[in-house]
Amino acid sequence: MTASRRRVAVLGGGMAGTAAAWRLSDPRFADEIESVTVYQRGWRLGGKGASSRGAHGRIEEHGLHIWLGYYENAFRLLQACYAELDRPTTDPTCPIRTWREALHPSTEVGLEDRRIGEWRHWVGDFATNDLEPGDGVATADMSPAEFVRRGIALLQDFFVSLTVPPPTSASTSGAGAGWTALRGVLGLALEATRVGLDAAAAVRGDGRIPVVEDALLAAQRSLRDVAVDDPDVRQTWELVSVVVATIRGLMAEGLLSDPDGIRKLNSYDYRDWIRHHGASDQAVDSTLVRGLYDLVFGYADGDVERPGFAAGLGVFLSGKTFFDYKGAIFWKMQAGMGDIVFAPLYQALRARGVRFEFFSNVEELRLTTEGTSLDEVQLGRQAIPRAGHATYEPLERVGGLPVFPDRPQLEQLEVDGDGLDTESWWSRDRVVDRCVLKAGRDFDDVVFALPVGMARHVTRDLAQASPTWRSMVEGLGVVATQALQIWLRESEAELGWHRPGVTISGYVKPFDTWSSMPQLIAAERWPEEESLQSIEYFCATLRTPPELPRDGHYAARRHEEVYENSRVFLEEHVAHYLPGSTSADGFRWELLCGAAESTGPDRLRSQYWRANVDPSDLYVQSLPGTDRFRLRADQSGFDRLFLAGDWTDNGVNAGCIESATLSGIQAANAVLGRPLLDDVAGTYLPLNDRP
Repeated sequence: MTASRRRVAVLGGGMAGTAAAWRLSDPRFADEIESVTVYQRGWRLGGKGASSRGAHGRIEEHGLHIWLGYYENAFRLLQACYAELDRPTTDPTCPIRTWREALHPSTEVGLEDRRIGEWRHWVGDFATNDLEPGDGVATADMSPAEFVRRGIALLQDFFVSLTVPPPTSASTSGAGAGWTALRGVLGLALEATRVGLDAAAAVRGDGRIPVVEDALLAAQRSLRDVAVDDPDVRQTWELVSVVVATIRGLMAEGLLSDPDGIRKLNSYDYRDWIRHHGASDQAVDSTLVRGLYDLVFGYADGDVERPGFAAGLGVFLSGKTFFDYKGAIFWKMQAGMGDIVFAPLYQALRARGVRFEFFSNVEELRLTTEGTSLDEVQLGRQAIPRAGHATYEPLERVGGLPVFPDRPQLEQLEVDGDGLDTESWWSRDRVVDRCVLKAGRDFDDVVFALPVGMARHVTRDLAQASPTWRSMVEGLGVVATQALQIWLRESEAELGWHRPGVTISGYVKPFDTWSSMPQLIAAERWPEEESLQSIEYFCATLRTPPELPRDGHYAARRHEEVYENSRVFLEEHVAHYLPGSTSADGFRWELLCGAAESTGPDRLRSQYWRANVDPSDLYVQSLPGTDRFRLRADQSGFDRLFLAGDWTDNGVNAGCIESATLSGIQAANAVLGRPLLDDVAGTYLPLNDRP
């Protein structure tokens, strides 16, 4: 070993940890990196993106996972992984061999809108384009100025497309007059804005354009008067009001020429900010805004009465989602995320020489006596390989596809006969051995890629030594989530839904988001007699206590709470999507597959639901004022320690696949001594300049 070659321990095998391992194990860095070892609690990779296969090869997810078309770095990583595996050559019978077989475009996205006491679907079919996600070519810089230009272009295109809608029973006055007025006012305002921007393009200053701001404000007031009594116009007005308020706000805040731009707005709540800049109360409370909060689980402690989402991120992520997507706005995996992402990454990383230590629960990080450098990582070994098994092999095959099973493969392990619960924080005391990773002996550097919810419990030494670290673990909001998956004996068309593959948010609690998942039927292995015809996923936040109870029965109680939420939702609310799923007696429980001899609501016990209340399962939020607590990959404040996770300051700063991927790349760059954004594709929020 040369003095410069590093031994790196990666703590956590989620998207951030595996992205870091991928870059660190790149052959280009072989002269700098001696070894990479990933330490993972339990038997599978993935973190909050983990999935496994249960009865009949069914896919069981932590929640709903969908890739957005702007996930440039995540797509690049996955494409490189599939190319390196070369399954067409090395595994030709595998049903998913390339990334294009792994992910398919999904264009239908919707919201639920409540008007006149009734819920109505608002579903849009977003056009595809010829761009390829992951190609490394930026489509926009997504600065405030670019957002304004693209927002105006969107509204102008929308304005041109407006036609007079047919009258409805709710619109007794007829929509024609209101719609015509809407078009007229909006057209004038947009033209004034376009001219104002063009005139100011070469002018240096603070980015404010008063004449444009005034025009947009006047348009908002006029449009409000037009839409107030016309339900056919109101929905359109709400969309226009939100976009116009955002455009006007960016100009009024003087951000068009500000290099830090949008990030400065993260101290404000998005709803409050757009209201301040002229969005109507109807628009602020609209399904469009509510759906945005649902998408990011933006409710403090899971309380729907306490919505919170940083305004800068609201603007930025809206712009990335709608203006910067490639191929399609959404991409859906053709099997579970464990199958599509983490099994291939495991195979490719193993081939590169990366070691995986499963059943390794991080218990505590300890500093040197001086308190300036990481000294050791304390691990609880949950299981050890049985004699004859050098390492634990986590994968099995379902239909020829490498997957993670829904439980440890006990035949490979030395375990007691009463089973093994390795993914619960409340089972942390059940270990077969403890070991200590020592700096200089076992590692030179550590990438901390555990969720921030876990950081609160395993970095007490760091929090005591560093007020900055303590502020990070205490200041970032986290929230529990809940998920439900059901398998049905009738098709969505038979049940009354005719837009398969749609994803809709903004509906009632306890499950505000629904995704139609028919593409997964082919990936599962149900017997013919079950007659599987449709698969539905639901998810939402779950009330989260400020302090995690140490009660060993807490997780079981929350699990039953989600079961009850699921029962109520199916009985009282799912008919809005699938009217044929109910009869005069309520939900048709006989529709559920895999229920054996059960009857009535007891058949629900055969389905899959989760209460994601473990510290490792908690979703990091982007609440107003919390952006300042995020640390860059190189800002742990301690030697030998680098950070990766969607909770870091990485340029997206929201809980999603792209954020985690970016953080892993940046952590690897920090270990390698390279600029954090080296080999990062696309454009993102500027990183903080905290030393």
